[in-house]
Amino acid sequence: MTKCSFCGKEERPFRGVHLIKNTGAVVYFCSSKCRRNALKLKRDKKKVRWTEAFHERREKSRARARAAREASTQANEAKKETKKSKSKSSKK
Repeated sequence: MTKCSFCGKEERPFRGVHLIKNTGAVVYFCSSKCRRNALKLKRDKKKVRWTEAFHERREKSRARARAAREASTQANEAKKETKKSKSKSSKK
């Protein structure tokens, strides 16, 4: 089974539009909605909310943000530990 070039949905055999460009690239569209958004309206599939590419990009950005947040909390905890150890050694 082929995937739609715009939305990423699995395409059933003998359904949809198979477009062959002059460059030889084959583009598959599952519906006229996908074909219009890609060709006529020239929308970026990564910015359209109902596409698979949008959701993949969103998950990657969420994972990156989560990793950055965890790294900053670990750095803050390390700073607190060093401050505690310095204050304990200065009290002795």
